[in-house]
Amino acid sequence: MANIQSQFNKFHDVIKTDFDDNKPLRDQRDLIIDNLRCGLKKLIPRNTPTFSYFNQGSYDLATGVIPLSGEDYDIDVGIIFKFSQSSYQPVEVKQWVYNALKIGSRTVEIKRPCVRVQYQQNAAKWFHIDLAIYSTERDYLGKEKYYIAKGFIDSHEEKKFWEISEPSKLKELLKSKIADSSDRDQFRRIIRYLKRWKDYKFVAGRPTGIALTACCYNLFMPQKNYLYNSFPYPYDDLKALQIVVDGMIKMFSWKNQISVKLPVEPYNDLFEKMTHNQKESMKTKLLDLQAILISASNELEPSDACIKLRKVFGSDFPIS
Repeated sequence: MANIQSQFNKFHDVIKTDFDDNKPLRDQRDLIIDNLRCGLKKLIPRNTPTFSYFNQGSYDLATGVIPLSGEDYDIDVGIIFKFSQSSYQPVEVKQWVYNALKIGSRTVEIKRPCVRVQYQQNAAKWFHIDLAIYSTERDYLGKEKYYIAKGFIDSHEEKKFWEISEPSKLKELLKSKIADSSDRDQFRRIIRYLKRWKDYKFVAGRPTGIALTACCYNLFMPQKNYLYNSFPYPYDDLKALQIVVDGMIKMFSWKNQISVKLPVEPYNDLFEKMTHNQKESMKTKLLDLQAILISASNELEPSDACIKLRKVFGSDFPIS
């Protein structure tokens, strides 16, 4: 079996992105926050609602990937307003955010779970920021509770609601489950590999990044290669990825359906928006990925293994 960990490391360096190494995205996020504060002050000059913000999603978990050509960066930011959920209607608060940010040539859209701000560069999509809108209050024990605003402007009233949420707990769970920082680094690499596979192999009906992250959270086991070095033991990303992919395939029911819960409130099914046919297609693609990973692991020459892995990850996967 060829040792291709160095190629996996190079691949990861090529596809990863985070705020630490992407100043333009940080600057645009900060601009949006400043625009929101100023816009709210103009819209509601007396008793202007105040808020704090935090990174969430892939940039909070350090699992972001550089988009392929034709795709755009996806930035998730939580906006926490300092009032109780009973103070205002959820879509009303979304409308504030929409009106505060609808300036200039940017495109702003109210979506069910967020308010999206889309930016373009050279007439093509560059990145979008999804602002998840939260309210906060303390329960009878003094613990702070968060609620996320759900619904569109034209939704039926029962589709407009504040839903309890734990936006920062997933990161805490990850740290408690995978205590070793180097093991967590491998965990994040596996998520990024799966995200690139998803972007490369799916045209439509893709699983979401958070769905793949939850699968890894449930299935990941650190893997090291004891054959090539005595100390420190190099990690074996190929084996770790195989374990996760094998586990995901086993999650499918005999009807080729899959359901994975978010491990924090509201514990929703992260595959619920995929149709039956999309889930079947996902399983087929996972079986293909599984076969490629097995075939690559059986190669004796690193270059031969890497050529096979390019079939599922694209040309960014190095041969040498």
